[in-house]
Amino acid sequence: MKCNSRLSLSLLLLLQCVLFSCQREEDLSPKEELIPLQVGNQWTYQVINYMHSGEALDTSLYRRAVLRDTIIYNSRWYILNDGYIVQNSNEGYVYYNRGGQVALILYQNADYGSIGYTYQYPGYLLYVLTTRINTLAPIENAYYSFMGYTFEIENQYTTPNSPTVSSFQKDYVSPDVGLVRSDLFYGDTGRLMRRYELVNYRLN
Repeated sequence: MKCNSRLSLSLLLLLQCVLFSCQREEDLSPKEELIPLQVGNQWTYQVINYMHSGEALDTSLYRRAVLRDTIIYNSRWYILNDGYIVQNSNEGYVYYNRGGQVALILYQNADYGSIGYTYQYPGYLLYVLTTRINTLAPIENAYYSFMGYTFEIENQYTTPNSPTVSSFQKDYVSPDVGLVRSDLFYGDTGRLMRRYELVNYRLN
């Protein structure tokens, strides 16, 4: 009788753990798939650096790929070839910060307004503010004719005894395709400093 009670208690605890794990998976399920994450997916970007005058300085190619998946806290994540660990969660497209062991939002879903993070580095403080424009619009003059959302990203660098330095970035993301273009500007001048342009991709 005592053995049966222990067995029943063990089965009950096991069932609770299974249900909790399922609930964790359900809680983290994405509301939208901003970046398609399947093993083998890859994107190739033409990277153009510009001089302050607006002339192209150099051009190169950059490839991003989904290498494999992994489980972190009962949730499936994907490891990219650049070392990022990412997923589409119920908050948006997020990456796993290994130092803090938390998920940080790169591209928020439509339920959010702006999101901001502060990062403390040796010698300077970085504040990142990301705003999503929820109108799905054509990405102008892109290599591919996609509709996408625009994410406006402001980076503010603060160092002791120096004025704050800002940089601005616009990322254009097409649902079910991924990042189509990323434009980084010189400060608040509106002059382009670097562009990542999607020129080839393969999705499984």
